[in-house]
Amino acid sequence: MRKFIILAISLIVLVGVAIPKAKAMDPITIAILAPYAIPVAEVAGQWALKGLVNAAKGLPDIGRDMLELFLLPLGFLEITLGAPFGLFANGCSNIGAGCIAPFRLCFSTIMLVPRLLCLYDSTPLMSSKK
Repeated sequence: MRKFIILAISLIVLVGVAIPKAKAMDPITIAILAPYAIPVAEVAGQWALKGLVNAAKGLPDIGRDMLELFLLPLGFLEITLGAPFGLFANGCSNIGAGCIAPFRLCFSTIMLVPRLLCLYDSTPLMSSKK
């Protein structure tokens, strides 16, 4: 009976999926639009490269935040097992950093999209360059 229910549910779900039709573009249309598309693609390529470079600057932030997630269990170990050895204060600071790490990770991950679109730059507004 259980296999029949699973089969019936999967058939209900998959019956509604239609097979897409192939739609081809006329080769003449491609030849006509190519002179207009090439300059646009060149400009878009420059912006895409700039966006990828900006997004790559955000990847170390995500890696650091992922590593900081392990500070929470490390802090608990330092508080419980390391307290006799003077690691209680260090464990408390690691627990605090470990509790904040998931939120920082979410923020860094969400900020990849504005970085990719060149809308966010993490450099400070008041830079020391003159």
